[in-house]
Amino acid sequence: MSLQFDLHDLVNGSGKQTNFTTMLLKLILKADSHNRELLRKGFPNAVDTVEIWNNTGVIADLNYD
Repeated sequence: MSLQFDLHDLVNGSGKQTNFTTMLLKLILKADSHNRELLRKGFPNAVDTVEIWNNTGVIADLNYD
């Protein structure tokens, strides 16, 4: 599994996965800018993956944090 796979499933698939990374990506998508920066301290690649997708529509293949 990778961040790419989890985000792809979240935006294009069933979105019914309940693993930690999927729930983290959902949280990042909902977070305001202040809380997103706090999440970045612990999970920089997950936040970058979501931001790249938000800005370009590309689902990047970054390593887990």
